[in-house]
Amino acid sequence: MLRIWMRGDAAAPDVDRALRDEMLRAHAFYRDPTFLTDPGSFFREPPAPEGVAERTLRGLPDGGRCLDLAFASGFTPVYPAARADFAGFGENQLAQARWWRHAGREAPAVVCLHGYASGDPRIDRLAFGVRALYEAGLDVLLFTLPFHGRRKPRGARKSGEAFFARNLARTNEAFAQTVFEVRALLRHLQQAGCGPIGAFGMSLGAYAAALLAAVEPRLAFAIAMIPVASLTDLVWGEPIHRCRRQEVEAHGITLTFFRELWQVHAPLLRPSLVPRERRFVVGALGDRICPPAHAHALWHHWERPEIHWYPGGHLAQFRRGRALCAVRTFLQGLGLAR
Repeated sequence: MLRIWMRGDAAAPDVDRALRDEMLRAHAFYRDPTFLTDPGSFFREPPAPEGVAERTLRGLPDGGRCLDLAFASGFTPVYPAARADFAGFGENQLAQARWWRHAGREAPAVVCLHGYASGDPRIDRLAFGVRALYEAGLDVLLFTLPFHGRRKPRGARKSGEAFFARNLARTNEAFAQTVFEVRALLRHLQQAGCGPIGAFGMSLGAYAAALLAAVEPRLAFAIAMIPVASLTDLVWGEPIHRCRRQEVEAHGITLTFFRELWQVHAPLLRPSLVPRERRFVVGALGDRICPPAHAHALWHHWERPEIHWYPGGHLAQFRRGRALCAVRTFLQGLGLAR
């Protein structure tokens, strides 16, 4: 699922010189150690969004409402050379989320971050067990990641495809955009009267949630389910990428170069700002897409907080019901769910 940039077979074309030169320039920019020592230099503080459009889809049995939210992203790529690229994707300039909102009280809220190639609220609603979270007393928001779902650019074959490009700078900036927009959404929720707000991510969304936890000090909790811990190692280490890897290595692109180019969004290089007792990891013992070693690595980086293992896989989530129940039990222990 994370094979866009290095996807190829024996007939894959050579990396052209122009792309190589652009990668060298991007590498020189993103390897700046300031981005790691000063998170605000890359993950810039957003204002609360203005002109948030709310569309009521339906009422909920307890008097609450299911809403679609949309607001102008306001994100500008940090890397100047990436700005023209992002400006060409009009669909991606509108941040979107679906909100199951309780009526008449300051409910705690969970912002759910979906995985790669998802972004359809009808499917993500089932994946995150939205109904059970809502019935446990939480407001639930399904945020659509950049280049996914209704934000997919015209001409893209599938949701999320444009998140990963041969020009690796776009992926760096897509993560910066994700963090920027989710933080803006948090500020909108706070103004709207929500209680404590946390993040719950799956797969690529879990990677984003771990990154958010290292940047946003007001996050009430962070939950990472079937996470990617190192996107670089996942992509580089896939056996099917051997041909493409040999190509890029022939042009001087090494694993070290790759790691330095993507280090700006690596959650394992940043301490979490969320207290240890408010972190939770869910891993899948049968996962062959984000192997169990990734969940274990994040758990270890997060100072070994509470963790739940289920025996299923990444897509065939056998006993996922127990895993989602464990998530609700964790939130109950924090006093945020009933």
